[in-house]
This record gives sequence, C-alpha cells and structure tokens, in this order.
Amino acid sequence: MGVEIVRVPADWDHPVDEEGELLEGGHHEPLYRMDDGRKTAFQLYENVSDGIPVSPVLATREALAEWLAQNGWSAEALEFLLANGHAPSMVKRL
Repeated sequence: MGVEIVRVPADWDHPVDEEGELLEGGHHEPLYRMDDGRKTAFQLYENVSDGIPVSPVLATREALAEWLAQNGWSAEALEFLLANGHAPSMVKRL
C-alpha cells in the first residue's frame, strides 16, 4: 500500500459502516466539502484502495513524523513522505 498525508479536522473520525468498520474512501466526500480552515490536523491514509487511516489524527506534521518514527518508519522514508506528501510502500525492480 502507498500512503498520503491528509489534512483533517482535529476532532476527525473516519466514517464507519453499520458494524463500525472503517469505510474505504469514506473521507473523500466529507473532507472535499469541508472548509479548508477546519482542516488543521494531519492523518496518514493508505491510498492504494480508496483509503483508510493508518495513523491517529495528530496536531502537526512534526507530531505525525514523530509518531511514524516511533512506529518503525526509517529516517529516509520519513524524509521522502514529508517532502512529497505521499510515499509508495514498495518499489519493484524488473
């Protein structure tokens, strides 16, 4: 899976279905329609499918980077993600 940094409100909860399961891509429409001024926090989403969150909502990009480092991201991968806003999970050489 690839990942991308998504701006979300500080009190954001990703939409869920009737069973409480995360809805893939459930964030797209509500965040698209939302005023950018409300999106003050950051969350990492996978983006190969329609997307589900893979991190908690964090107040700053630095807090997101710290959380990712504590959860096994290498310095090189973090640098790429923060510079580009997204990162592949794997590159296959042919």
